[in-house]
Amino acid sequence: MVHRPADSRLLTNLLNHEKDYSKHLSILLDYSHASLASFSAYASASSPPTSQVIIAVAGALTGADDALRSYAAAVQRWQDQLKALKSMEDDVGNIVRDREILVNRLIKASKSPQRPARDSASLLGGTSSPSGSSLNITKPEVQVGQKLSVAQAELQACEAHLAAKEQELSAFRARTIRTGLEARCKAMVECGWAWGEMGKEGMRALEGLDLAGGYGES
Repeated sequence: MVHRPADSRLLTNLLNHEKDYSKHLSILLDYSHASLASFSAYASASSPPTSQVIIAVAGALTGADDALRSYAAAVQRWQDQLKALKSMEDDVGNIVRDREILVNRLIKASKSPQRPARDSASLLGGTSSPSGSSLNITKPEVQVGQKLSVAQAELQACEAHLAAKEQELSAFRARTIRTGLEARCKAMVECGWAWGEMGKEGMRALEGLDLAGGYGES
């Protein structure tokens, strides 16, 4: 199986911009709250029915802000889901790096030790005892075999772990995109509907002011 290291730069870029978006939505709502407070205070300097209309419209604008605040909360939840996705991608990336280390270790363990020519000659034609020569020849081979077996086992375990994590990441990514964006779109629909209703409410209040001032339709 070919493993492609997870490149989280695009996800990091998305997270950074979503963070900025959430921050500016919060700032916008703070400014709107201050503006509506000033607008409501302005009603106290007006006589009825103007003051009543201003208060009614301010209530409609407050309702619109409440709907936008709900949408902003959905954006924040989407951002939190992306953070969880990035954390999982980082975990898989770490496993891929561990796999590369184990591959290099296996390659190193698979290489037989190279003996100088004079050592080989002494082993073949020297005065050492047969039992001693046998030990000198087989001992490095045993060590290499043990290291190779350990390296193979470690790499196989890492491969199995990586394959499982990659499948988990793929499923989590699909689930995150589906549920996160679905919730955000649903919040957007609800926000749009609420804005439409609040707009109608404000327009009805203004129509009452027109009629009271003699500017309504006959």
